[in-house]
Amino acid sequence: MRDRRFTILSTASMPLEKIPPLPESVEIRMVPFIEILARQDEETKSRITELAKEKHTVIFTSVQAVRAVTACLQHKPDWKMYCVGTETRSSIGNWFGPNAIQHSAENAQALSEIIIGDHIKEAIFFCGDQRMDILPEKLKNRGIRLTELIVYETRLTPIRLEKPPDAVLFFSPTAVRSFFSMNSISPATPVFAMGKTTAATLKQYTGNPVIISSEADKAFVLNLALEYAGSHPII
Repeated sequence: MRDRRFTILSTASMPLEKIPPLPESVEIRMVPFIEILARQDEETKSRITELAKEKHTVIFTSVQAVRAVTACLQHKPDWKMYCVGTETRSSIGNWFGPNAIQHSAENAQALSEIIIGDHIKEAIFFCGDQRMDILPEKLKNRGIRLTELIVYETRLTPIRLEKPPDAVLFFSPTAVRSFFSMNSISPATPVFAMGKTTAATLKQYTGNPVIISSEADKAFVLNLALEYAGSHPII
């Protein structure tokens, strides 16, 4: 009988319905290393409310932005929407309906190329205070008038782990910085990244091989780690 199970550490929480049945040889620990706080100030709420009265092309690159914006809406606005990621697309579809989404992509680079190809002249970008530069810089360099509205803030919530995991899942560059501010990993520990930007940040902190998810979806990343655990059992 095994002394212990293969431990997968997720640096972010995920809904229970996203977690598949786990084999007895594997356990998952979810320890959020960041905290998301929607901006609740009257200025932000008023700005969203006013934008909802008008036709706009809007961009979401995270489910947190969708949640922050929809919390301020009283009705479905006449917006043409572009988004990044499976979870973001699903969140938009649940509130606005699937027909509200003009296009989606798996990463910011691909989405920016789609927006440029659609000859969009101006857009509203709902984002967080730690947003990446890729999309806004590419759009602005092509002459697209982009209005950025910060609707949520990301805070680091690092914690020192008592027991080292056998694999670690990362979903954002901010979580990477938070994790490594108080922890290190052994050279044998595989790390899994959702997206190339998160992977690039990981490579600044560790020389361990980084397994990059081809989809911006937490469940997809978890399944990659489960496949790895199945082929690398604890002996």
